[in-house]
Amino acid sequence: MTLPAGALDGVRVLDFTGVVAGPFGTRLMADLGAEVVKVEPPTGDMLRGAPPRRSGRSAYYGQINCGKKSISVDLKNPDAVALIRKLVKKTDVVVQNFRPGVMAGFGLGYEDLKKCKADLIYCSVSGYGQQGPSSSRAAFAPIIHAASGYDLAVLSYQDNMTRPLNGANATADYLAASLAMGAISAALLKREKNGEGDEIDIAMTEVMQNILAYEIQELQFKAERQRPNYGPVQTKDGYIIVNPISPKNFNDLANAVGHPEWLDQFPLNTFERLKNWSLLMSELEKWTLQHTSEEAERIILEGGCPCSRYRDVWDSMHDPQVESRLGVVEIEDSAGKFLIPTTPVRLMQSEAAPKPFVSDLGAHNKEILQSWLGLDDAEINNLSESGVLFKAQRKTKANKQNPTKSTHSNTAEISK
Repeated sequence: MTLPAGALDGVRVLDFTGVVAGPFGTRLMADLGAEVVKVEPPTGDMLRGAPPRRSGRSAYYGQINCGKKSISVDLKNPDAVALIRKLVKKTDVVVQNFRPGVMAGFGLGYEDLKKCKADLIYCSVSGYGQQGPSSSRAAFAPIIHAASGYDLAVLSYQDNMTRPLNGANATADYLAASLAMGAISAALLKREKNGEGDEIDIAMTEVMQNILAYEIQELQFKAERQRPNYGPVQTKDGYIIVNPISPKNFNDLANAVGHPEWLDQFPLNTFERLKNWSLLMSELEKWTLQHTSEEAERIILEGGCPCSRYRDVWDSMHDPQVESRLGVVEIEDSAGKFLIPTTPVRLMQSEAAPKPFVSDLGAHNKEILQSWLGLDDAEINNLSESGVLFKAQRKTKANKQNPTKSTHSNTAEISK
């Protein structure tokens, strides 16, 4: 069955974002049909050089940026800024995650660009927000995890640990990008109603603080912690996690593993809930150690209690449930094909899927300038020759011999 066009079909987005906080949000917009044009510096988004790479192309970059077109301009060139302003007149949304003040320094801040297009929607994603004493600080996800209280909140649930956990995840980036996409969608709906644009300010610290609702309230209203510590239970060959949170879940667990006496021994509806929870998990582990993870998961799930074995990402992506939902799709960049998860924003009555291509740097310079602005070949060539437009260079023989060498580098301003 052919579905109607995506919910954001016809929406044009100029995407000035780099790394993850920002790019993932505009990727979701592309999944829903928006025409997303990634505006990159001559060196490209710094993530283009990130491992894992094949033939110099980053699959990490590809997953987060598939479905976007790419133009590359040098914003330090006044002619490039003038060109961007012309493109803004033809767009609906601008998204950027430079440090606060950088876009305004180029003459491309919200106040500048709404003069080009009064109903423009302009979204900024940054570590600490666009104003305030910390607004100018550089910030990537690990910094925000520490600054927001998230890392110490996670530490508070660990046994016998006093040092925050190591990590390389980008939770703050993905959450901020997702909320940016949601705010942009709301602004587009508002514009349909009253014709007005808007400025959106997403601060990663505020995003992370909002997922710590229990911890924030616990700090205000001091009491003995009443939240169970959900952790791994060891099996013969790995670990499972079990969440008998409701009375029914607890009853289902106890009966599934053949220990109905646990219901009276370890009641979870008393003031000693946390103590009983720990005792329950210890007893459960005596049972799970007699079973493989797969066996324990099957028995407990069949009994009705929420449970899962711990799996690596690859196993998770190839789970029968994921396969039944066509949860893994194939996309392609100039180095070849690879797999990514499908879009998490599924609209069942309109197209919603990752577009299967990843653009090389500046691959759509000509297409965008011709279709949006009507420039001819001579004008586009002049822009290239004058240092306004850039494209990815063909690999030299030296680069082919050393595929780990990247031609892309970071720029000082591309830091949220």
